Amino acid sequence: MKTIFYRFDREIPVIAEADVLVVGAGPGGVSAAVMAARSGADTLIAERYGCPGGMAVFGEVTPFMPNHVEGKTLDRPLFQEWSKRLHEAAGKDGWTDQPFDPEKTWRFFNKEHALLTMEEMLLDSGVRMLYHHALVDVIMDGDTIVAAVFHSKSGFCAIRAKVFIDGTGDGDLAVLAGATAEFGNEEGFCQPMTTCFKMIRVEKDRIPEREEINALYDRAKAEGKINCLRENVLWFNMPDPDTIHFNTTRIIKKSAVNGVELSEAEIEGRRQVRQFIAFLRERVPGFEHAALGAIALHVGVRESRRIRGIVYQTSEDFFRAAKYPDGIAKVHYVIDIHNPGGSGTRIERLPENEWYELRYGTIVPEHTRNLLMGCRSISLDQALHSSCRVMPPICSIGQAAGMAAALCVQRGIGPAQLDGTELRRRLAEAGAWL
Repeated sequence: MKTIFYRFDREIPVIAEADVLVVGAGPGGVSAAVMAARSGADTLIAERYGCPGGMAVFGEVTPFMPNHVEGKTLDRPLFQEWSKRLHEAAGKDGWTDQPFDPEKTWRFFNKEHALLTMEEMLLDSGVRMLYHHALVDVIMDGDTIVAAVFHSKSGFCAIRAKVFIDGTGDGDLAVLAGATAEFGNEEGFCQPMTTCFKMIRVEKDRIPEREEINALYDRAKAEGKINCLRENVLWFNMPDPDTIHFNTTRIIKKSAVNGVELSEAEIEGRRQVRQFIAFLRERVPGFEHAALGAIALHVGVRESRRIRGIVYQTSEDFFRAAKYPDGIAKVHYVIDIHNPGGSGTRIERLPENEWYELRYGTIVPEHTRNLLMGCRSISLDQALHSSCRVMPPICSIGQAAGMAAALCVQRGIGPAQLDGTELRRRLAEAGAWL
């Protein structure tokens, strides 16, 4: 690769200071900010887009994958609260007339509802919000982050904080601060990306069984009408009367943290979406008059960096349903690895009423003094990561990071000095199922 020399040497304004700065307003980042603020910390969240949401909004990933034991959600209180707000919004739109079940929570949602309810939780908790600010660098003093550097329409600026939380989903802040990252499988490839989309005006009562749709799909692939490596058509029946959600495109061997490859993934995902729309209208009963209702504004990312923490967990903890005194989140969701190189999906299940626990040290990066992870990029191997990467447990990871950050500020200590067993107790007192 050719390079060109460029020097950046100028003073930039410090536009804000906070006890806790959360970078990235996806489900994990929002949960981190809300919990930090409710725990007494002056909290600011900075987001590169114009609203919160992460994959729930920009990725059009609008079903929550279940993380329940005995029919009860393991993710509380913040995911449970968010789910209740989404249910209330759905009721106002006529999607449901049933009372909210706080144990089952809410499975399917509208991305606009997600945007509004996430922002409402931030506002109600007293979190300061800064949109349209993209993280570009950090200012360090040894292993301590002094400030995060952003770029906006106003140019470059900095935000100072005592404790920082990485809610980027990709470990961007952590890597800039010098943390060590793992990436992909033994060949260096992550799980495939997916461009989600929705079809509206679908005659749901005429849709064939999934086996018949998959047979039609296989025939279309054999005829060269669809070029997609996914082994079947993955779709979800949304609660509004005529909408179907598709999470079925498959984009392999592209990195979500390589700018050129991410751009190529967006183009490839939409190429497949065009083929799927034509296939559905031409070959699948019930879709003859369907229209494109929504398409992801950001390709769906299952996996990118995994930031090494002071604790590292592997899939062995999944298979033995490991429990820990410093566990900060419970997970029952399956090991769910979409083949990084092509077709097939590996699924491994826990016994019906079992779970494993994520330890506090997995969200405390090595080689940093005032940083916590509040997103999917935590210290796990690829298989275990595939189980806890879905949004409900990410909310639990985020809320743990938020409370840990607030406790560190109050005591003037770094995250590595915080007792994980005490954090677990504090989270339980706040309503977590621990």
